[in-house]
Amino acid sequence: MDMDSSTPRLVYSSNFLHALRAKSCIGVVPCLPVDVRKPYRGCRAGAMLKAKRLAKKWRFKPPVPSMIMGNVNSLPNKIDELAALTKNLKTFRECSLLCLTETWLTASIPDANVELPDFSTVRADRDTKACGKRKGGGLALYVNKRWCNPGHVNIKISTCCRDIELLAVSLHPYYLPREFSHAIVVVVYIPPRADAEAACDVIHSAVAKLQTQHPEALVLISGDFNHATLDNTLAAFHQYVDCNTRGKRTLDLMYANVKDAYRATPLPALGKADHNLVLLKPHYTPRVRRLPTTTRFSGSGLLTKPSRL
Repeated sequence: MDMDSSTPRLVYSSNFLHALRAKSCIGVVPCLPVDVRKPYRGCRAGAMLKAKRLAKKWRFKPPVPSMIMGNVNSLPNKIDELAALTKNLKTFRECSLLCLTETWLTASIPDANVELPDFSTVRADRDTKACGKRKGGGLALYVNKRWCNPGHVNIKISTCCRDIELLAVSLHPYYLPREFSHAIVVVVYIPPRADAEAACDVIHSAVAKLQTQHPEALVLISGDFNHATLDNTLAAFHQYVDCNTRGKRTLDLMYANVKDAYRATPLPALGKADHNLVLLKPHYTPRVRRLPTTTRFSGSGLLTKPSRL
């Protein structure tokens, strides 16, 4: 008791207060004096806070996967920079897929040298015998583990010839709209001197086979097409890259079998690569949100709820 002041008050020593936080008190509610107890003041609320919580909850569950694609011109000497980007930048860290072409990977380079934290790696190195070239080429697909479980990543088709390198991967993510059974990502690299018509025929055969087996799948085709396009080969697919990727030319393209699904944003090149990276942000509205609201009647009264497929 402090006797010098006019109003008597309680004074607690630091040892007494620190003793309340000792390990022996964990799991046991101490008997605190009334003047030391922290009053309960509720929790934060508001529309802005609820929107932030909802965005944080669904940031790894987009309706269609977000994607960063581009030609990297040798990945082993740029893997440290890519790892730093995926660790420090939100754009790379929360991206669902990284589709990279011309990785220049060979069988002598183990997977441990090109792995990224929180990403599973799928690679397709160039077959020198089938392709006839020793250097260049190679495909790599990095799948965010927070978007899709690594056990649900399966290689469907892997092709390498003189005219094209193709890798098709089946993905079953944690969330997709009901209109899609799963996602199939096709990564393509067409060399500059390849036969464009023969390369498009290979892509058409692979995509037709995949769509026959999985008619309700979301199919994404990305890569370095150089002088080839799929505008006449796959008329039902939509192309979304509308920015320059190398100088004043658009060589890296992305096709999808869904309309109004993405918006493209150019990014700086990785290291000293001569191609810019491209960020494809999801812009797709699920079908359940596009359908009109249905009104149903029941014995208890009027019920109004959105339609569901």
